[in-house]
Amino acid sequence: MSLTLLVWLSLFAILAVLAFIRPAWGVSLYMLTVFLCPPFWWWGDPIAPYRWNWYSGWILLAAVIASRLTSSTQPESLDPQQSRRIRWLAIAIVINATIVHIVLADSWEVSGPVYTYLLKFILLFFLISASVRNETDYRIILLSILLGAAYIGYEVTVNDRGRIQGTRLEGVGMPNAATANGLASLMVTVLPLTGTFFLVGRKWEKALMLPTAPFIVNVLLLCNSRGAFLASLTTAVAFLISAPPGVRRKAFKVVALGCVVVWMLLGDARIVERFWTTFADPEQRDSSAADRLDYWKAGLRMVGDYPLGAGGDGFHTTHGPKYIAQISGAKFEQRSIHNGYINEACDWGIQGFLLKMGFIGVAASLLWRSSRQCIRRGDDVGALYGSGMFAGLVGFLITCFFGDFLDNEWAYWMVALAVVYARLYANRITEGPVARSSSHTVRHQDVTPALARQVV
Repeated sequence: MSLTLLVWLSLFAILAVLAFIRPAWGVSLYMLTVFLCPPFWWWGDPIAPYRWNWYSGWILLAAVIASRLTSSTQPESLDPQQSRRIRWLAIAIVINATIVHIVLADSWEVSGPVYTYLLKFILLFFLISASVRNETDYRIILLSILLGAAYIGYEVTVNDRGRIQGTRLEGVGMPNAATANGLASLMVTVLPLTGTFFLVGRKWEKALMLPTAPFIVNVLLLCNSRGAFLASLTTAVAFLISAPPGVRRKAFKVVALGCVVVWMLLGDARIVERFWTTFADPEQRDSSAADRLDYWKAGLRMVGDYPLGAGGDGFHTTHGPKYIAQISGAKFEQRSIHNGYINEACDWGIQGFLLKMGFIGVAASLLWRSSRQCIRRGDDVGALYGSGMFAGLVGFLITCFFGDFLDNEWAYWMVALAVVYARLYANRITEGPVARSSSHTVRHQDVTPALARQVV
């Protein structure tokens, strides 16, 4: 047994126990089994056959239930109205997917795994939002995600994990992010949070971000993704727009991290060429970009024929190959559509697409409105947390134009954390002046009086 495996097993056991003391540690346990999923790493071979992610999910569920039974105050009682709307949209997504899967899917065998993942991720959304009671819980979860991303970056940067296949990093990642594009989407989504912690974190959190951000940037560079290129630019703009005016100069430090990503991507001419060929004339377009636009056309044609959806993997496995053959003449047994929005409509119908966009869109609105409330009362620390989340969510949505990521689990993480953020910061009561610095020694209550008693 390797030392790394021994440490991983020890962390699993410790976090499993801590989850019943503070459910947020149960989310950390889950993230441990996602980012450091044993089958994806050389050290995990001895325990790869076991379903560690499944075990961690049950532990998190048990921890949340135990917390509910022993606590007189439920977090959801303090949620803004928009958060309640998000929960109803989540339920509606499940109802719609269930109907489409049972009634409209050509094959339950094909649709079943995608449908099962949707149910799992919706449950995860509820569990994450229910596991947070105060700002300490919130930071634990955010740091768990960042540390997981940092570990992937460390293995790639220091230990040369993975392989360069063509011009892209492959063979490293996690479930749902095992390809270069998927991994890049995840890294773009979490990158703005490194800047947030660098500006408003404690000293040790700031120090932790110094290696974390470069590790994530290096993975983005090696993934060589069009979507990552565009999303990196967009996250920088989104962060500046949403950052509080009082600390906008400091926010430029976060944007500098995004500029590093862009500069490094621009340093490889192949990436710039691949990006621009997406929108070039057909004669100048590379085969990858041209094929992608053909897949989008095929997907839109399928939506026209199956407006109510065709079940999970309705395009990828069931109907997509015939539509691609009609448009381009190419023959495939299975093929991704390379666009999360069209793929959502193909799988779960136009109504499913609208529900998903409402689910994410209301979360983005919630982040924006809650951060504006922080700005109005001078709480720049709280506002910067919202800015990092908002920028990450915007970056994620950009990557969904270039890959089928809208149904991946970090979409549900971000929506759950948006609900949590609004709960903690939208109606936060301040006592005395709120500092406009990165120090957490500012004088304030963590949330509302009902939750202040629970703050650690």
